[in-house]
Amino acid sequence: MESRQRSAIARRIGAVLGMSVALAAVAQVLDQSLLSLTTTMLLFVVLVQAWNVLGGFVGYLNLGTAAFFGVGAYTVGLLAHHLAWPPFAAVPLAGVSAVVVALVLAAPTLRLRGAYFAIMTLIITFIVQTVAFNWPPTLGAVGIFFTPPTTDPRLNETIFFGIYLVLAAAVTIAVLVLEHVRLGDALRAVREDEDAASVLGIDTTRLKVIAFVAGSAVMGIVGGLQGYRLNYIEPAGAFDVGLSINVVVMAILGGAGSWIGPLIGAPTVLAIAEFFRLVVTHVDVFGQRVPIELNRFALGAIIVLLALFAPRGVVGIFRRARGRSLLV
Repeated sequence: MESRQRSAIARRIGAVLGMSVALAAVAQVLDQSLLSLTTTMLLFVVLVQAWNVLGGFVGYLNLGTAAFFGVGAYTVGLLAHHLAWPPFAAVPLAGVSAVVVALVLAAPTLRLRGAYFAIMTLIITFIVQTVAFNWPPTLGAVGIFFTPPTTDPRLNETIFFGIYLVLAAAVTIAVLVLEHVRLGDALRAVREDEDAASVLGIDTTRLKVIAFVAGSAVMGIVGGLQGYRLNYIEPAGAFDVGLSINVVVMAILGGAGSWIGPLIGAPTVLAIAEFFRLVVTHVDVFGQRVPIELNRFALGAIIVLLALFAPRGVVGIFRRARGRSLLV
């Protein structure tokens, strides 16, 4: 790696750390609702960055985020409920359990490509959700209750804000570095032409497994943390396919395969959802309130427009504009 490139990476890491410090300072004056929204935004930044390794760099459309998120949540739930593990003690095992599941599924799923891989990851989510509904230790639809870290709701949210802020900064820096090292180049080579990459000597199977497992581990950890944050998990919420869809939309909107894409996509999608919830749903049209589900229509329209005119997302628009300015 050239010294100029190392200097650029160092500046970007500094920018990420600076934004983290600034956000931590702003959080001190936010009310409970805004602090909760900011914490959720950081949660999604972590999930989108984790998805980005396989979905963005390798180009495999992974719709199974909720599966590994739920596995992590139920790992800590089972340990907390049946063995009385204290808060956060089981969170590392949430990542380990997600890794184990990913390793088991890697061989059959990563042989598939395109829509077949996406459908398989979606099927996996439904399978593990069905297991959670019917396996007696998970208590089925009744769900599992957690003991919160403290009895102060504001303090609890502040704790999770700090945890997700550290995680968001860490995974963002990891993806930033990945974008500039040989491993990142190899992953992008698989995305551009997997067969050609294999002919050139790249072990595509090993790279896909690494990307799949690494992302799944982070998803499992986030699921475990979210269980403690919500104080309750049940199969429909823990394995919500909507979570997987949101992560994909955020990645595509911001710019998949770029470290900065999730930092744009996650806040933008949440801002659109909040705008519809707080403003648009209070508008009367022919005597009827606008349904909250309309935000899905708006996001779908945005994604279609991006697919037509900016397939690399918002990041691609800025990079293309910068390239034109350099050519002037």
